[in-house]
Amino acid sequence: MTDPVLEFAHVSITAPGADGPRTLVHDCTLQVAPGEVLGLVGESGSGKTMSVRAVAGLLPDGFTVEGAIRIDGQDISELPAKRLRDIRARRLGMVFQTPRAHLNPLRTIGDFMTEALVTVAGESADAAARRAMELLAEVGIPDPERRMRQRPGDLSGGLLQRVMIAATLAMDPPILLADEITTALDVTTQEEVMAVLADLRRTRQLAVLFITHDLALAAAVCDRVAVMQDGRIVETLSASTMRADAREPYTQRLLSAVLPADLLSGQTAAEPILVVDGLQKTFHVRSARGGRREVFVAVDDVGFALAPGGSLGIVGESGSGKSTTARIICGLESADAGTVSVKGEDWTTPARSARGRRQRARIAQMVFQDPYLSLDRRQTVRQCLTEAVAVHRRSASRAELRARVDELLASVRLDPTLADRRPRSLSGGQRQRVAIARALAADPEILVLDEAVSALDVTTQVEILTLLDAIRRDTGVALLMISHDLAAVRRLCDQVVVMRSGRIVEHGPIADVLDDPQAEYTRLLLDSIPREGWVPRRRIPARVSVPDDSTGAASGSSTSAPITALEGDR
Repeated sequence: MTDPVLEFAHVSITAPGADGPRTLVHDCTLQVAPGEVLGLVGESGSGKTMSVRAVAGLLPDGFTVEGAIRIDGQDISELPAKRLRDIRARRLGMVFQTPRAHLNPLRTIGDFMTEALVTVAGESADAAARRAMELLAEVGIPDPERRMRQRPGDLSGGLLQRVMIAATLAMDPPILLADEITTALDVTTQEEVMAVLADLRRTRQLAVLFITHDLALAAAVCDRVAVMQDGRIVETLSASTMRADAREPYTQRLLSAVLPADLLSGQTAAEPILVVDGLQKTFHVRSARGGRREVFVAVDDVGFALAPGGSLGIVGESGSGKSTTARIICGLESADAGTVSVKGEDWTTPARSARGRRQRARIAQMVFQDPYLSLDRRQTVRQCLTEAVAVHRRSASRAELRARVDELLASVRLDPTLADRRPRSLSGGQRQRVAIARALAADPEILVLDEAVSALDVTTQVEILTLLDAIRRDTGVALLMISHDLAAVRRLCDQVVVMRSGRIVEHGPIADVLDDPQAEYTRLLLDSIPREGWVPRRRIPARVSVPDDSTGAASGSSTSAPITALEGDR
C-alpha cells in the first residue's frame, strides 16, 4: 500500500461518566491510502462512528483521544487550531447517516451547496451556483436548477443524502468519511451513489473510510474491510475474499446473519382489514425558475388490500410514493382522491377531533425510520411507554400502568434494566424496540413500519424482523412494511407492492414478484442489490442544467406541469 493519506495509530477514545471514565475505542490502528476504500463494519455501538468523529473533531465535550490520528502524515493533535480547521475544511469531507438533521430547513439547497464555495474557496456567487449544479448532476440528481431553489422539506431522504455528498465534494477533498451514507437509500439510488464514489476514487484518487452495517455492500465496493467489535478492530480482511478468509467468530457471525427459512406464513383469506383504492396525492413544489409553483404527483391511482394478521411490503425508489401512501393511511397526510377503508370505516379524511384520533390510533400505529427523532429525548423508556399506555387506558391505576409497561418491555425483548434510560443511552436497535413497544401500547390491529429497520446493523435487523414476525403471530397484528430493502421485505412479508413514480408497477405474492418479476423496473431493483461479483453502475447519466448567460433560460432541461416522478421528491 502507498503512504496512507489517513492513519489511526493505536487510537483510544475515552468518555467521561458518573462512575469514572469509560473507554469506547481501544487501540485502534488502520490506514487508508489514496484511491482506496476501507470498510469499517460492526454492530451498533461497536465504535465505528466514534472513531470517524474523532477525525472530524466532532466528539462530545469531555471525550479524550490517545494515540495518533494522521492526515497526510501530520498528527492532527499537534497542529495549531487554525491549521487544523483549514485541514478539516479542505482535506476532509464527511457525509452523515441522517442528512435531514444536518440541513437548515429554512434555507434552500442552493444556499447549502454554495456556502463553502463562497466563504472558504472565495468563489463568486454565480460561479458557486454553477459549480453546485454540476455537483448535483454528478451525483445523479435530475433537474439541479430546480433543486437549488427547493428546501430540505421538499426532498426525500434519499435525495437529501445525495445533496450532502455533492456538497462534501465541493472543496475537492482527498479524504471522504462516509458514515452509513446508504442506510436510507433504496437499492437503485444506493447503486448510483456507490457508482459515483467509484468514479471519484478513480478520477480524484479519493480515499474513502466507509462505515456500514451492510456486509454485502462492503464486500462489493471496498478494497479492504476492518471488523470492529466492542471498540476493537478484531480483524482486517480483503473485501473480495472476506467470507472465505474470516477467522474471528464475530466476523463469521456477522457474515452468517440470516433469518429462519420458515418466517413466511402466507396471508389468510379473511376479509381485508385495510383497503386502499384509487389513492391520489399531489404537492405543489417550487419551480426551477421561481414564480408559479408546479404540481408534483406523489401518489397516482394506488390500490391494494391487507388481510388481518397479514404482511404487505411496499418497495420502490426514494420518491416513488411509498411513505406518502403510508402517511395518508395513518392520517398524517390527506388524499386528493381515492379512498382508505379500515375495518369498513372510511379513513380517507384525517380525524379532526382528539377522540377520533385516539380511536384510529387504537387500530393503526406507525413506527418510523429513526427512533432517536421520534422518541422524546427528555423521557426515560418507562416514562415514554407509561405515557403511551395512559392515552389508551385512561382509567388505569398506577400499578396497572406499570404492569402494562413491563409487559411491553417483555414483548419487544428489551432488558427491564434499560427502563430508566433515555434514548441517547440506548443503541439503535434498543431505541427501535422502544418505538415498537410504544406503538404496541395501543394494542393496534395494523402496524405501519416506515423504513423501521433500514438504519440497523445486519444482526440487529435480523433480531427486529424476527421480533416483528413473532409479534404478528402472537397478536394477529397486520404489518404494512415500507422499505427500500428487498431482502428485509422478502424475509417478513407475504405480499409485495412495487411502486415507481407514484404508481404501482407490480403487485402479488412475495415469491412470485421477487423470484419471477414481470415488470422491468422490478428487475432493475433486484439487479441493484449488492451480491458477489456485483459492481455498481451509473444508470442515470450525469447532466447539468445551467442557465444560459444571454437569456437566463436553462439549457439541457425542460419543465412542464404537472410533473411526475422527478426522482427523490417526497
